[in-house]
Amino acid sequence: MKALLPLLFALTAAASTAAPYEITMDSLKAHEMVLAHDSLEGRRVGEPGEWKAAQYIIGVFERAGLQPKGDNGSWLQGFEFVKSIEYGDSNRVVVNGTPLELNDGFVPMKQSANAAFDFAEIVPVGYGITVDTSEGQYDDYAGKNVAGKAVVIKRYAPGDEVNPHIDFDKYASLMSKINAAIEHDAAGIFFVTPEGHDDTLAEMGITHITPKEIPIVFLRREALAKIGVSLTEPQIARIEGVVELEKVRDTGHNVVGYLPGQVDSTIIIGAHYDHLGYGGPGSGSRYVGPEKLVHNGADDNGSGTSVLLELARQFGSQLNELRHSLLFAAFSGEEFGILGSGHYAKNMTVDSSKVRMMINMDMVGRLAEQDSGLAVLGTGTTEAFTAYFDSLKRDDVKIVQKKAGQGPSDHTAFYNRNIPVLMFFTGPHNDYHKPEDDLEKIDYAGLVTVADVVADVITHFDGYNGALAFVKTADPSEGKQRAQFKVTLGIMPDYVAEVKGVKVDNVVPERPAEKAGILAGDIVVKMGAIEIGDIYDYMGALGSFKKGDTCVVRVLRGEVPVEVTVVF
Repeated sequence: MKALLPLLFALTAAASTAAPYEITMDSLKAHEMVLAHDSLEGRRVGEPGEWKAAQYIIGVFERAGLQPKGDNGSWLQGFEFVKSIEYGDSNRVVVNGTPLELNDGFVPMKQSANAAFDFAEIVPVGYGITVDTSEGQYDDYAGKNVAGKAVVIKRYAPGDEVNPHIDFDKYASLMSKINAAIEHDAAGIFFVTPEGHDDTLAEMGITHITPKEIPIVFLRREALAKIGVSLTEPQIARIEGVVELEKVRDTGHNVVGYLPGQVDSTIIIGAHYDHLGYGGPGSGSRYVGPEKLVHNGADDNGSGTSVLLELARQFGSQLNELRHSLLFAAFSGEEFGILGSGHYAKNMTVDSSKVRMMINMDMVGRLAEQDSGLAVLGTGTTEAFTAYFDSLKRDDVKIVQKKAGQGPSDHTAFYNRNIPVLMFFTGPHNDYHKPEDDLEKIDYAGLVTVADVVADVITHFDGYNGALAFVKTADPSEGKQRAQFKVTLGIMPDYVAEVKGVKVDNVVPERPAEKAGILAGDIVVKMGAIEIGDIYDYMGALGSFKKGDTCVVRVLRGEVPVEVTVVF
C-alpha cells in the first residue's frame, strides 16, 4: 500500500475550513482512509499506530481553529496503563526431575504470584469444583487435605453423567477454581487439560488483574505425557520452579481541542480513536498459523472519530455563534476499559463543575444495515434530552431512544461523574472486533446523517437556556447480567483504578448495592467467603449467588473496612 505520510499531509491540508462548512460523504471518507489505513496497524493504545492517528487528529483540530486543551497547553493528555504482563528470565518448572520448556511445556498464569516453589506433596483434586446448593451437592475436595500443598486441577467441567441437575459450567471458570483452591488453603495451583479438550490457553486481558499470593501455572498435556505423567491420576511426585512476571507500563494519549464560547460552561463531544491492533484479547476472530491480521476498526471507531473531526471543522467555522464552549476529545484506551475517558473524566482540562453535557459517538458507520435505525443512549439522563427526542421529527432516519446512561463506551465515565450524557450508535454487526471491519463496509451516506443529527443536538443545547439536571437511570446491563448470572449487585466498576478489589465508580438506583448502603468510592474486597482481588473474582463471585440469597459484602471505605448485608 502507499506510504501513509503523503496521505496524511494531503488530507490534513484539506482540513482547512471556510464558512459555511458542509459535512459530506467525501470529507468523512477522507478521515476513514487515514484512520483505517493498514499502516496505522489497528491504532492499539500505546503502539505507534495510535501515535500516528493522534498526530492526524491534531492536524485536523488545528486547521479547524480549535485551541489545544490537553496537558500543559498541548493537544495531548497522557495516561499511564498496564500494557502487558511479560515473563521474566527466571521462569522455570521441573516435574519429577525433568525441566519443562516455557510456553511449550508450561505457562505461568497472569494471576500468579512471583514466587519460587518446591512441592513434594501434590494433590489431584479433579475439576476443583465444590457445589452445595439446591441444584445438588458435588465436592472435588471431599476427603482431601490440601492445606499447604499444591493442587492439580483439570480445566473445563465434568459431564452431565456426574449430576444432571448441576450446571457445572457455571463453576468451571479458571477464576472460580483458583478461588476455591485458595479457600482450601492450597499453596500452589497447577492446571492441566483433560483428553478431548483444546490444550491451548486463551489469552486474557491484563489491565485489571490482581495477582494472588501463590504460584499458579498451566502445564501442557503433551509435555506431561512425554515424561509419563497421567492426566486422569496425575503422577507428580515433586514439582519445583519459579514464576516471574513483570508488568510493563506504557502511556496512551487523548487528543483534546477546544472552541471557546460566550458563557462559562462546556459541552463535551467525544469518540474513541483506538482499536485492537492485531487482535489478541477482545478480538472476535481466532487464527491458525503465525500470520497476524490487522484490525482496522473502520466502524469501531473510525466512524465516530471521523464524525468528531467533521463536527470540529463545522463548528470551528461557526465560532462566533457559539454560546457554550465546545470541547472535542478523541479518547484512547477505550477498548481496554475506557482508560482514556476514565482518566479525562477525573482529570478534566476544563472546570468539571461547569460541564453541561457529554456526547459520545461509537460505531456509527453501519446505519444502512440497521432496521432499527440510530440508537441514542442516555436520553433519560436529563429531562431535557427526553423532551427533545420525544418531539424530534426526521424523515431521513429513525431514532430509537435508550434511557440508560451506562454502557460499554466512553460516555459511562462522564455519567459516573453525574454529567448528562448521550451516546450515538448504529448497532452491532458480525464484523465487530474482527479484521473484516474495514473501509468498504462503511455507510458514508448514513455517516453524514449521523453527523447531521449530532450537529442538530449540539446546536439545540448550545441555545437551550434551561438547566440540565442530571438524572440517574436504571442499569442497562441488568438483562445481560441476568443472562450470564442469576443476580446483579448493581455497581459500575472503576476500570481505571489499580486497587486490590473492585472499586465502585457508581451505584445503580434501586439495586442490591444501593439498598445495602454501598457507596461510590467503596472498594469491594469480599463477598461471602470469596476474597475479591479484581474484576474476575467479582464476576466469579456473582455466579455463585441466586435471587433471594443473602451475602455479607466487605468494602473498604477509605481505609476503614465496612460490612453490609446484600440481598440479591
